[in-house]
Amino acid sequence: MLGVDRTIKVTPRTGPIDALLKDYEVVLTFDDGPDPKRTRAVLDTLDKECAKATFFLLGNQASRYPAMVREISARGHSVGSHTWSHANLVNMSDARAKDEISRGQEAVNVALTSIDKRSLMFRFPYVATTPDLSRMVRDMGLLEVGVTADGADWTRISPEDAVDLVFQKLSMGGNKGVILLHDPFDRSSVRTALLLSRLKQDGYRIVALETANSTR
Repeated sequence: MLGVDRTIKVTPRTGPIDALLKDYEVVLTFDDGPDPKRTRAVLDTLDKECAKATFFLLGNQASRYPAMVREISARGHSVGSHTWSHANLVNMSDARAKDEISRGQEAVNVALTSIDKRSLMFRFPYVATTPDLSRMVRDMGLLEVGVTADGADWTRISPEDAVDLVFQKLSMGGNKGVILLHDPFDRSSVRTALLLSRLKQDGYRIVALETANSTR
């Protein structure tokens, strides 16, 4: 069983997450949810290994499925926002970009209000940012979380090849880092199971993220 090796408490002033990791430590992250059926299947898969992840949720999906947002948190995972509609902010005006970020953040936090929790982490759609956008996020009191290794699972790549790609990219990053997959996609839980198996086989350790005020 993988479990969680340690937890890093973060604040909006925390630096790049991968710089806080030791060799063979990874943070699991999932983007673009929640989806009641597929996200829950990913949660069930993580539970089998007692593994914890951070889910970066779209505001429009969080608004549609607020109970799912609460379930992710209640099952011990941390929650971040991912804009309202997965817009590429790079080509937007500052005002429009800030609105996309704010609306997404608000939707996630509204869903979490009834369980007295709040999200402080954020990921840019497409991991596309500029120095000015990153500064905007910091000024909004959010921690930007980047990506070290993804499995290109938004393409037609097979689950096996997606996991192979993750490990190729991890090896280029010093065998540690932040892993990105997506929870609302077809076969998301299959990819997750393969990833967890490979992490265990290769001796990786999972690190969880938690905001410093104990809000997950």
